[in-house]
Amino acid sequence: MPLKVIASRTAKPESKPLVMGVEFNQNQISVALVDDQARVIAERRFATPQRTTRAATTAIAGTLIELAGSKERESNPIVAIGISVAGLVDPPTGRVSLNNLRGWTRVPFGQLLEESLDESGHDIRMPMAEKRARAHHVESGHPPIVVSSRASAMAAAESWHGAARGKSNVVYLSVGSTIEAGILCDNRVLAGSAGSAGAAGWLAVGQEFKHEYEFNGCLSAEATIASLARRAVEENTGYDGSMLGGLIQSGADFDATTIIRAARGGDKLAVKVVGDTCRWLGRGVANLISILNPETVVIGGEFGSALKPFLDDVREEARRWAEPNAARQCRILAASVGETAGLIGAARLAWLKAGN
Repeated sequence: MPLKVIASRTAKPESKPLVMGVEFNQNQISVALVDDQARVIAERRFATPQRTTRAATTAIAGTLIELAGSKERESNPIVAIGISVAGLVDPPTGRVSLNNLRGWTRVPFGQLLEESLDESGHDIRMPMAEKRARAHHVESGHPPIVVSSRASAMAAAESWHGAARGKSNVVYLSVGSTIEAGILCDNRVLAGSAGSAGAAGWLAVGQEFKHEYEFNGCLSAEATIASLARRAVEENTGYDGSMLGGLIQSGADFDATTIIRAARGGDKLAVKVVGDTCRWLGRGVANLISILNPETVVIGGEFGSALKPFLDDVREEARRWAEPNAARQCRILAASVGETAGLIGAARLAWLKAGN
């Protein structure tokens, strides 16, 4: 019986959908391809154009198109674009305001980006080989675009691939020169009617109103980098032998890093001022726990990350003040995603928008 010859075919690799993440602030823009495992496959970074709002959106659109044609993409479709901005996003309109970038007040950022992508003539959703054949079937050259605040993106990143992995009710608290929160409720961003729902720096956790609360809010005045240095100067009495006290008395320069290092070494003045700052922060966290009942509060930001060795002080104070059941159910953790969190979080919110 003759042998039957069967023609062999090389199996075509299965395509896997990707999203594009964008992190946008006053100094730098990052654009990346991100897969469904929170991996950054390819990334481009460039200085933020300062001339006009359209210059910035045109530069972002050009970088999106470049990455869409990169070899790292392979044959995978792009199903959504997620953008995190270091500013305010108005929920009803999607307009973006950045305080520290000229001209960026209620800018229709998403709309401008859509126009730039449409005008380019490229359909970034499909790989280049398929784009020409399908061009007459599509109405635009872009997938859905999701614009969110940086704090919200950070919450999404920690929920997806960080300290709060697998949790859908998460608060990310960014603590630096100011304090802001990104809030996820059932994996949806809670932004409020005008996008200000995460203004945690304005939580009223003091007994008396002080003049400095007018500018950034009570919690920001009491639990940020500047408050730590101010408190060290104010408390510098009765701590003989304190290294930190000696620096203050000599007029030498010191910063938050110096104070935290001294506290870790057991310097009594430094331990006192860091502990007081953690207690202020803990009361703010307690209010967030009582109001929002999250599964996890993640503390990050420049100053928040530096306070990681003292996180137990924050936890103790938060549990003392928060609603007991909510406090028992909530974990207070340090941020863990790292410098790509803005990109990863923007991508996560885009994945959710795309239904993945």
